[in-house]
Amino acid sequence: MASFDGPKFKMTDGSYVQTKTIDVGSSTDISPYLSLIREDSILNGNRAVIFDVYWDVGFPETETKTKTSGWSLSSVKLSTRNLCLFLRLPKPFHDNLKDLYRFFASKFVTFVGVQIEEDLDLLRENHGLVIRNAINVGKLAAEARGTLVLEFLGTRELAHRVLWSDLGQLDSIEAKWEKAGPEEQLEAAAIEGWLIVNVWDQLSDE
Repeated sequence: MASFDGPKFKMTDGSYVQTKTIDVGSSTDISPYLSLIREDSILNGNRAVIFDVYWDVGFPETETKTKTSGWSLSSVKLSTRNLCLFLRLPKPFHDNLKDLYRFFASKFVTFVGVQIEEDLDLLRENHGLVIRNAINVGKLAAEARGTLVLEFLGTRELAHRVLWSDLGQLDSIEAKWEKAGPEEQLEAAAIEGWLIVNVWDQLSDE
């Protein structure tokens, strides 16, 4: 039975985020974990899944990012209030990633991200991956609060401006990021996902 059996991290409100990291191979079935993510989003009442994507680059850093670039999706992070799933993707993609494609195409899930427009373009142009229900939470915050700059902030800054949350736990990891091990980096990923869950909840209540 699928379970989130990775490290569990305590958040500032006393709740815990359970994690799972998967190196996706040709025979890996990720569908049970995607189902658990979807179920947790429903249990929390908002059907929102926080997502972030990470890229490998196939050209020198001096060149610009374009739709015809060699950017290739390397990993995906999916978060809910209680769960954080980190998928390291294979190269080339295997057929089992059809489950991920179907998950992103679901009309029953709202995928929430920070500064996602360029990522959405790259996913569609480079991989034919379309996220049907995608919301830029920074843009939503800018409209709700009447403060344009919120649309252009990163995760940490957006959470600070919307929630005025204690970011000491995240700051301590970022301060030693170059020496941080895989578990500390996973903790940072879990915290960031949890923060945006709370940003989304706060804005949804306004």
